[in-house]
Amino acid sequence: MNITALIRALVPRPIRIWLRAPAKSFRYLRDHLFFRLGRATTAHVRPDWKPLCHPTAREHFEVFRWDPIQSSELDAFIQHCPAGIQLLDLGAHYGFFALAALHYGGPQARVICVEASSSASAILMATLQVNRFTDRVRLMNVAVGDADGELAMLTTGPLGGDYFVVPSEQRSDTVLVKKRSLASILAETGFRPTHIKMDIESFEFEVIQSGLATLRELHPVLFLELHGTPLVARGKHPMDVLRMLRDAGYTHFTLGEKELTPEMMAASDYNCRMICW
Repeated sequence: MNITALIRALVPRPIRIWLRAPAKSFRYLRDHLFFRLGRATTAHVRPDWKPLCHPTAREHFEVFRWDPIQSSELDAFIQHCPAGIQLLDLGAHYGFFALAALHYGGPQARVICVEASSSASAILMATLQVNRFTDRVRLMNVAVGDADGELAMLTTGPLGGDYFVVPSEQRSDTVLVKKRSLASILAETGFRPTHIKMDIESFEFEVIQSGLATLRELHPVLFLELHGTPLVARGKHPMDVLRMLRDAGYTHFTLGEKELTPEMMAASDYNCRMICW
């Protein structure tokens, strides 16, 4: 056993993560303490939108104000966010796009949030509560995949925004997370999404493949983050994701007003955000 494997076996992953960056870990603890004391914070995202949030979520929300790529992604989302939007948010994280849909979609907007990380789910729920949105959102703390079952995942902890990811090799420090298919989630909830946001760290291949019947039937607008590099590392090809979407009737792949061509996607190794419709 090499030294890395030995450390993984002897020291629990959460402790290793917390010790890698003590200052950031301290800020994370401070944010949680402040929130327990009733101190939510304001995220300055747009002049017309400054949502309350858990302090831990603020920098993750405000990046959509100052980062050009993510600001453009938010512009595109708002452009395709009609009154009464019914959003299925796969990989909801701290709930940024759920809040955007509820704000810009008006009082008839509804959201199903699906998030694998229990820590991120807790922060998401806290943010929904301070914005008084819990009556319009259902949160499912599960991973989404090709079928119901379990998935071995790694937590990135406070250093990585509480994301859960699937390791590229077998690890002793994973946790088993309940997994649901797209069809199973919709059957349980009775939800008929007009829009789906999908940011699920390279599992878009399995989810789209198993959810083709749903996509063909409902044709929801799809906000997709395509993870080309990790897809290839997992033995999948992002072009197959696009092919399946075309087979389901999706003919336009855009960001804002710009049509994304195969050449443009290939130039970024298919690591790109897009709207499919």
